[in-house]
Amino acid sequence: MKRRKYWLKNRKSLVYQFTTWYVWYFIAFLLLIGIVVLSSVSYFLLQDTKNELPAMEKQLKGVLNEHENNIQQALDRSLYPENADYFVKVSVREEVLASSRGWEDMIEDEDLVSMLWSEQLVFNDDEGFFYTSTIPWEANGQRGNMEIYVHLEEQGEFLGLLLQILLITGLISLIAGSVLIYLLAKRSLRPLLLITDTIERMRGPGDLKRRLPVPDKPKELIELSTTFNEMLQQIEEQFEREKSFVSNASHELRTPLTAFRGHLKLIKRWGKDRPEVLQNSIIAMDMESARMERVMVQMLMIARNEHAENRIEKVNITSVIKEVVSQFQDGDSVKLLADLRDNSMMSGDEEQLRQIVVILIENALRYTNEGTVSVQLSQERSQIILRVCDTGIGIPKDEQDNIFDRFYRVDKNRSRKTGGTGLGLSIAKELIANHNGTISVESETGVGSTFTVHFPVRE
Repeated sequence: MKRRKYWLKNRKSLVYQFTTWYVWYFIAFLLLIGIVVLSSVSYFLLQDTKNELPAMEKQLKGVLNEHENNIQQALDRSLYPENADYFVKVSVREEVLASSRGWEDMIEDEDLVSMLWSEQLVFNDDEGFFYTSTIPWEANGQRGNMEIYVHLEEQGEFLGLLLQILLITGLISLIAGSVLIYLLAKRSLRPLLLITDTIERMRGPGDLKRRLPVPDKPKELIELSTTFNEMLQQIEEQFEREKSFVSNASHELRTPLTAFRGHLKLIKRWGKDRPEVLQNSIIAMDMESARMERVMVQMLMIARNEHAENRIEKVNITSVIKEVVSQFQDGDSVKLLADLRDNSMMSGDEEQLRQIVVILIENALRYTNEGTVSVQLSQERSQIILRVCDTGIGIPKDEQDNIFDRFYRVDKNRSRKTGGTGLGLSIAKELIANHNGTISVESETGVGSTFTVHFPVRE
């Protein structure tokens, strides 16, 4: 049973298939070559016999005309011993005047069959092939026929020997070639088998760091291994990002839940007797629930953006920014100013572009206690430039490279008070990347920050 399974498994392998294809193609090629060679040799041998026959016919006519009174004796002298492969019958009006030796045994046999492709070529089961010719003959005023049958025994033996040579050399070549093809195919596919074996060992969550061996040749396997390793690298990075995201998300959600439980315990213990404790706990729980809601919404936004396809359309980015600015112009302590280029058009997803503007303006307002937040839109050559400037607390230089990471917050205590989740800027960066854009920040602590977004103008 095990041998059968092993054989069935190997039947599907490329090595087995290559070897099988070679065997069948070689057999077909050998048959074709054999047919061509044997047909060509047979044709030339038959043509040689045809060329000799007129001379034999002339010789027989001459001899028989000289010895009209003893035709049988004249016929025997002409045929034996040099022309013993010729069988001749001389007849006049169905009367046999003379015939060569063995005529009755060889020629007058019911098993003599004419070939379909040539009436002059006949076959006898015992003696083989004969080439026939019938010529008119005249003697003593009587007209008759001379039937000549040429025994092709030597030609048949030569063709048989040639067929044996072809079969023996073909069989040796087939066996040697099959072994050679098997070994070469196995050697050539060894890198592929090694790749397959490595992939088999990658099963399981702990094998993402394993990489495929890159062979020296051929080019196709080099490209396959390199591409697969790049894909594994991307999968590993994505897996690490997802693991980090889940870990950070669970931490961010655990914090408000812990606060919830703490305030519930306070209410349970002191809420009935101390109204101020109840009031403060309700306010705190409301803030934590709002923060939890923002975290959940932004997490859902990240998941949706990662799997959604962009709807590319012509967007009036000026109108989009005006709508967003109008939503945030209700504050008293911070002025929101807008300096926008009229009717700036770009290609993109309108909803994602609106999210980008909302995140940048909301982030600027959250970290600006007083002063102004200005939104500027301009166009330079083939780029649309969006700037959001604030006079807020600023970002230390050593923190500026990290602010686009998920769940990263410069001042965690302040972010918790203002409702920051550490997800906004990372979402904005991903959405900007979806539009082939870039985002950068310039900031100084205590002075403010400027976020600059560059979008390409695609026709």
